[in-house]
Amino acid sequence: MSKKYISLAVVALLLSACGGSSSSKNDGKGSIDLAKYLPSESMTKTFSYVERDGDDVDTSHYDEIIDVKGDTIITTRDENVVEKTVISDKNITIISFDDDEDDDYEDDYEDDYKDDFKEIDSFYRYVDLGDTIFTKEKRYTKNNDLGKVTINLNSSCQLKSKESKFEKNDHIYKGDLLKIECISKGKVVFDIKQTLLDAGVAQDLNGSHNIYDTSYIYFKRGIGEVAFIDDNCVPNKKLPMVVNDKADSKECIKKQYEYKFYLP
Repeated sequence: MSKKYISLAVVALLLSACGGSSSSKNDGKGSIDLAKYLPSESMTKTFSYVERDGDDVDTSHYDEIIDVKGDTIITTRDENVVEKTVISDKNITIISFDDDEDDDYEDDYEDDYKDDFKEIDSFYRYVDLGDTIFTKEKRYTKNNDLGKVTINLNSSCQLKSKESKFEKNDHIYKGDLLKIECISKGKVVFDIKQTLLDAGVAQDLNGSHNIYDTSYIYFKRGIGEVAFIDDNCVPNKKLPMVVNDKADSKECIKKQYEYKFYLP
């Protein structure tokens, strides 16, 4: 799943992968109603997406068609329904349908059943500042020319604060905003083929490497998501997917980030 298609249901994974089980670490009796920060009426939302990897910068735009019918919200992109949100008295449940973009590390079976694949997440509607909205765990394996790659991720999203203004680059949002911090941490393990190791190939990749990725999402009351901010530190040029945002900035080998902005 592409990171630029972030929703409230998948903020916990930030999109390294889809799937897994979710759970809330609060009592569901908070003073903040997350449903108020979803779209309150039908609308078309245009987003700008910016991805930078070193000197390579990619900028694109896309639309989301939001159809609000009572306690149900349908999100459509490119004429395909990609998300259905159902709001109940205590919970918010989101069914996320797979989009057309492949994840390099997802299991191959998804390609065969892409039209039917969906993810269901449910979490408490009422929360307090500091609450963990939900957590996810994900383990997946992919075989490639080098050998086997296994990724284990534990991700969680916490409601950090309420804001009256958020500004990034040329984008400014004012009003009743929620700031959510999401952290994905775990390991990627490379099991390099022995024949390659004997030939002196990819020896520095073999073994386990830590991942720690911090991102932020901003939601505006009555509008939904307005910004996604993911500034990454990549300490090893041979492992561009291994992010360590806890590393000192001097260790980062290049500038890497992903931004998504709602264009009112």
